[in-house]
Amino acid sequence: MRLLIIDKTAGLPSAHERHQALACLPNLEIHVFGPSRWVENDRAVSWVDHGDERYVPHRGTVCFPGYYARHFYSGGLVRVLRNVKPEVVQLLEEPWALVSGETAFLRTFVGSFDLLFYTWENLYRPWKYPSRLSPVYARIDRWLHRISVGAICATGMAETVLRRKGYDKPTAVIPYGVSARYFQSPVIRKDPGRPFTVGYIGRMLEMKGVDILIRAMDRLPDAELTLIGSGADEGIFRSLASQCHVENRVRWISSIPEEEVVNHLVSFDLLVLPSRTMPGWSEQLGRILIEAMALGIPAFGSSSGAIPEVLGREDLLFPEDDVDALVGAIRRLREDAVWRTEIVEYGQRRARELFSWERFAANMGDFYRNLGFL
Repeated sequence: MRLLIIDKTAGLPSAHERHQALACLPNLEIHVFGPSRWVENDRAVSWVDHGDERYVPHRGTVCFPGYYARHFYSGGLVRVLRNVKPEVVQLLEEPWALVSGETAFLRTFVGSFDLLFYTWENLYRPWKYPSRLSPVYARIDRWLHRISVGAICATGMAETVLRRKGYDKPTAVIPYGVSARYFQSPVIRKDPGRPFTVGYIGRMLEMKGVDILIRAMDRLPDAELTLIGSGADEGIFRSLASQCHVENRVRWISSIPEEEVVNHLVSFDLLVLPSRTMPGWSEQLGRILIEAMALGIPAFGSSSGAIPEVLGREDLLFPEDDVDALVGAIRRLREDAVWRTEIVEYGQRRARELFSWERFAANMGDFYRNLGFL
């Protein structure tokens, strides 16, 4: 089967691993198309060849880099469709994104192919989208529902939403994986005299619940907090740290490239993702939790969105906005060495079994076979 993957993040190192794993599937010729330049987590990323590609890379020029739903290609997409002549196109995009509509439109002119999409959407909003382009997105979404032959969902919640919208084609729940470097089990040596460190890596936005971590520090006077990321609400969080008189125990680091995440994670005693559900958004996966678990770093998360699916244990969760519950869980982690060892081993095992790129590729291969493609 000749497969073309359309992936806005194709230039990221993690995407390279994903496509390499897929290229190992038998009877599959893989071509990958994406933008020469993309913006991920406020950082510009240029697609650079790795030199060991098992797939064929194709680059295009994208409009609105960094906008997941609004981006589309001003150059390259027509060319790759004509030259590759794919039998199947796998969109690693929401069915309502502009690039999905662009691909569906070009399908009419450059040759027929079977179309699949990938969805993270875990809030049921019947044909409504958080944008002034909502009517456009709705038309594209309905169109993709009609012409696609199947869909892959990032989480069980995403599959439920898709079914509620009336999608009746084959689906599979196949979450993304994380880089192999997180499974290499580095030896983590911590200075015994260093304060207990709680860490967060992500966007500095109200919906990510960073304020909950800052308030928790007020109850944990001998702990420190490291916050890595950037976003529109960073100033609010800095003011809150000052109001809570914990600013001297909070370390701020701007957004970092994905290849530097490992080095920061291993400096944490605990990784927390305190997301809160808000109108139009709930946590869609929480990849940083998986990365921490794979490294052997304890990981806690709120009950928002897909976080319970990722963590898989009630004792690693706390209710959204519940500072008391978070503080209680942190204190237990510090005092109960047996429990800490148990959840570290559990996290590493769960990450390896459910969230490797090899597992992702194998499950995608099974889905393609079920559709009769392989």
